[in-house]
Formats: sequence, structure tokens, C-alpha cells
Amino acid sequence: MNTDQNQPIPYAVFENDIQFPILDITHPLFNASIDEQAYHLSCLKSARSIESLKKMPGFIQNIFVKMSNVDDFYLSGMRTLLYKLGPDLSRGIKLGFRDKWAVKQTSFMGLRIRLRDLCRRQSKLLQTQLKQFPERNLCFFNIAGGAATDSINTLILIQESDSELLKGRKIEINILDIDTYGPNFAKRCIDVLKQPGERFHGLDITLNIIHYNWSQPEALLKMSLERSGWIQLCSSEGGLFEYGSDSDIIENLNHFFTNSPADARVTGSLIFDRANVNPGYLGFTEFIGVQIRYLGPEGLQRIVTQTSWVLEEFHEIDTIYILFSLKKA
Repeated sequence: MNTDQNQPIPYAVFENDIQFPILDITHPLFNASIDEQAYHLSCLKSARSIESLKKMPGFIQNIFVKMSNVDDFYLSGMRTLLYKLGPDLSRGIKLGFRDKWAVKQTSFMGLRIRLRDLCRRQSKLLQTQLKQFPERNLCFFNIAGGAATDSINTLILIQESDSELLKGRKIEINILDIDTYGPNFAKRCIDVLKQPGERFHGLDITLNIIHYNWSQPEALLKMSLERSGWIQLCSSEGGLFEYGSDSDIIENLNHFFTNSPADARVTGSLIFDRANVNPGYLGFTEFIGVQIRYLGPEGLQRIVTQTSWVLEEFHEIDTIYILFSLKKA
């Protein structure tokens, strides 16, 4: 593992010509931003912290809510990206006081752990298929994908493990999202990473942005059919399974199932159910007004039984996040 914290950081241009780092989970500064023991201790203490906050005067509570930077009851794709970068990789960005404060908070370390672990799982799944089928192209469908950090970093992990697996085949990242800021930045990241001297130089990678409302998932049918011979992975990190209704999740799973190949996979993240989720996380999200789903493994299993998918694997992160993969029955 590369431990050189002076390793160059590639940048892409965001809105208004702002230079924004391209998130690479193999960068030493990203790894240095994760202290799993500190995160675990923070999770244990968070319940007491939120109860103390609730006892404070109203004006202090309002300041805390504003500093939490919730956008319309959820974290936007670009703000989530900022917190995934962590304090070191984001050091060169000109930030307001609230973001400077938030990016240093141990509680947001969970977003980095979630991203890292999901990318590792996706990389492992895809490497098996890429080795078995060198003639097939590769396609990602990233629902509510924002800046597509999980798709991009899954490719980075595959390339680091065996760079030959990505050569000589078409690769697509399709971001299905109602947001435009995150996907547009992701497109600029791919453009930079394909330049000479960068990670994806010489690879045939295309990033497509599809305006997508997960309550109207018909686009998945058509896109999956058009790539019927491809290796297909449908993912949603911090999206559909954390905010969507049961019916939305079922419809998206069923639409993707219809035309996807027999070895297609679905991956994503969800939150523990209310009875078992970390009390501090529950108190925090309710306090700041995040309208999140506490789906839990039983909720996911209930939904999956109404589809033709089966649960393949799941992985818990500190009684907050659950990462999972689904395969066809």
C-alpha cells in the first residue's frame, strides 16, 4: 500500500472554475482520514451528545442544525463528496465556516468507511466476472449516484489489482439522478483521469448523465436491454435504499431485473432499523431533520422477497450502515 502522503492529488473543475479534488480512496491522505477505533468510540458517545444538545437553549440548537448543512432534508451529492474527502484531501478548497467545521467531525468518517467498504465489495464482484468474460463490456447503473465516487473508485481498485482486466473493453458509468451538480463533476473527473499520465489513460470509459426520478424507473428497462451482453452492476450508495419508499425500491429492482443478464448484481447501502440503529445516529438525523429510511436487514429482506433477487451478502458498519449485494435467484 502506498503510504506517501505527498502523492499528487488530481483536480477537476467544479462550478465557477473551482478546483475540486478527485476522490481516490487509495490515496494515503484518504486512508489517514479513517480511524475506525475513533469512529467506533464516537458512535458509542453520540447518544449522550445528542441528549445533551437537546437540553441546550433553542438558539444553540438552531445554530447546530444550520451547521449540519442539510439540503432539503438530505445531504446533497457534492456536500456528501466533501465529507468523503475528509479534512486532508479537502484542505485546498475554499470553504465556509460550517463546511470547515463539518468536514473535521468524526461522525462523518462513517461516509468514508461506507464508500471504501462498498467499493471493495464491488471490485471483488466485478473482478470475478471480468476474469471469466474478457470479451464482455462493463456497465454501471448508479441510481442517485451524485459524483459517482463508488463507481469511479471501484474501477480504481480493479485497475490497481489487475490493470489488464479493464483494457480492450468498453466501460460505461451511467449516473441516474435528478441532481446535475454531482454528475457534471463526475464527468469532469473522468475527463481528467483519462488524460495522459492519469489513472484511466488509454481506457475506453464513458460517463453518461441520465435525468432520473426513481419513482419512474422505466429508463432502466431500456438502458439495460441495450447493454444486454454487458457485465452490469446497479448500485445506490446513500440513495435509493436510504430514502426511497418500499414501492420505489421494488419497482427499480424489478425493472433492472427484467433485461439485465443472469450474472447482474445490485449493491447499495441502507440504515439499520429504528430498534437496532445506533441511538446517537437516530437522534442526530431526527434532530437535524433528515428524512431517512431506517430499513434494516429485515426490511431489505421483506422487499427482496417481492422481487426475483436474493440477498447475496451484507456487511455491517457500527450499527448504522449495512452494505449489501443482491444476485438473481
